[in-house]
Amino acid sequence: MRFFKGTRTATESEADGDDAKVRLERTLILWINNSSHALNHFQNQVVSVLYPLIMSDLGFGYAQLGILSAARSMLGSATQGIYGFVTPFVRRTHLLGLGSIVQGVGTLVAAMSGSFTGFLASRSIAAAGSSAQHPVGSSLLVEYFPKNRGTVLALNNSVSFVGSFLAPLLAGVLLLFLDWRQIFYIVAVLSAAMGVAYFFFRGRGPAIMDAPRSGRAKLAQGKASYLRVLHNRNMIVISLVMMSGAAGRGAGVNMTYLGPHLHYNLGLSVTPMVALALSVMQVGGIIGPLGFGWLSDRVSRKGIIQVSLFLSALGTWWLAFQGAYIPMLFLCLLIYGTVTNARLPLTQALVADSLPSEDLDAAFSIFYTIGFVSGPIWSLLTGFMMERLGFPIAFSVLGFSYLIAMALMHFIEEPARAGAGKAA
Repeated sequence: MRFFKGTRTATESEADGDDAKVRLERTLILWINNSSHALNHFQNQVVSVLYPLIMSDLGFGYAQLGILSAARSMLGSATQGIYGFVTPFVRRTHLLGLGSIVQGVGTLVAAMSGSFTGFLASRSIAAAGSSAQHPVGSSLLVEYFPKNRGTVLALNNSVSFVGSFLAPLLAGVLLLFLDWRQIFYIVAVLSAAMGVAYFFFRGRGPAIMDAPRSGRAKLAQGKASYLRVLHNRNMIVISLVMMSGAAGRGAGVNMTYLGPHLHYNLGLSVTPMVALALSVMQVGGIIGPLGFGWLSDRVSRKGIIQVSLFLSALGTWWLAFQGAYIPMLFLCLLIYGTVTNARLPLTQALVADSLPSEDLDAAFSIFYTIGFVSGPIWSLLTGFMMERLGFPIAFSVLGFSYLIAMALMHFIEEPARAGAGKAA
């Protein structure tokens, strides 16, 4: 595969000769990271299908659903901000493994919850565990594939949406035999098993290989890295672009509200129609990152992001007023998923272009903290508007968020890229 050729730095090549063992390691790291990300999305999207049943069983409505989504998003965003300090002390692969195990434990406890409060607490634990996936996983991939950032990050995001695509379909099948709690038990075991797999890999990169030995020096190194990132204008603007768009974070308003909307407002059955509709949207999540990411490695990354944001606004307005006519609904969800889910890998790649490799752990921690901090706000706002004004008005408002992000892109200075214009 061409992802694994011609992407090593001179230092790395001298150190280990770029031999077959190293190429195998790079391949395995890529695909265990991809698989872990896919399982992360699988778990989130399974919950989206099950929400109507969970809401009925535990007795809560849209307002509480908004609180649940906001609390999970807030905790996940807050914990994402610490990994730039943690990676000098703990290997990236071990952080990712531990995070998956904690996510599995949180899911297990959620399956045993008998009230909204217990479900909220356990889902928040799972969110804290999953928070390592984006910042730590992204910096790990960028370190291994410096010349193919847009393509590799897009591949990682597209594979993650394979998990999102499969989740509604499998949830629909499993609901024929199991209840939502038993499905949670299965997902918990899968998450814990994936976490254990990470511990078979050492991981690499400057945060581990070149870190000073004393704890005080490591903390000083982390602080200096965070300060350099915070003084980088591109970095802050890119994070604000990610923050502005309502959807496209892999979960958020889509995961929280589309399942209940399709069931309660459009009258579709949970299985099979809601499950099929959400899977169609995830097909767009597979196509969009790959297509836009591939283009961004060959033309202006800034320009491609602006195009995706404009199309995201149009897709959101279409979805806001789309009725229950299945052919048009499925086409709408496919296009909506394609354009809204392209923004994350594109902005990830722009972050990596804008900073040196030694600052990437801090950069991705800050990017995800700022970029995802608006998730609770969008979740609460959407829940309030859906309960008071209805789905069309709520999602019409969200459509304007992408135009704000487009305006912010004007302040980005597109940086030079390693291997820009070359085939991956």
